[in-house]
Amino acid sequence: MLVAAIDFGTTYSGWAFSFKHEYDTDPTKIGSRQWYGGQMVSLKAPTTVLIKPDARTFDSFGYEAETKYSELASDDNNEHKRWYYFRRFKMMLHGKMGLDRNIDVEDETQKPLPAKTVFSLVIRYMKDDMLKNIKDRLSCGHITEDEIAWVLTVPAIWTDAAKQFMREAAVEVDLTNMYIFEQL
Repeated sequence: MLVAAIDFGTTYSGWAFSFKHEYDTDPTKIGSRQWYGGQMVSLKAPTTVLIKPDARTFDSFGYEAETKYSELASDDNNEHKRWYYFRRFKMMLHGKMGLDRNIDVEDETQKPLPAKTVFSLVIRYMKDDMLKNIKDRLSCGHITEDEIAWVLTVPAIWTDAAKQFMREAAVEVDLTNMYIFEQL
């Protein structure tokens, strides 16, 4: 019934979807999110995530994460040093992903977190954000997971281990009926 794509980019990320019945009549009819950053409106947001000091709880993504972290950092109390702020972290996996799936990525202040935690939190956010938008467009307001074909982008230059890592991070947040699309 629906194809939903998450473009987890190195610098910018976004999502889009298309209902089959709309695609059949007009293949250019695609739903996507508009991201706002100051005076700018874009179809993608910076691949930036802010994670709470407990190292497990997602706080914000994209422009919102940048703004909140900037506000935290502007306070004199150094509160921002307790938070985890990741920017352009996707390519940290390139060339580092071997047989060990328990690799860490470091945030902007070199604090490590398990890469799977960081990637899964972002994928979950993108998925939930898109599902909310989809449900708002449906007259019945309901769609089941088995009616969605998910597409997740990965760089074609990545190793099979890195691609498998992304698949596992997506499965961890219940992204079923998933296809990996290799970007050139």
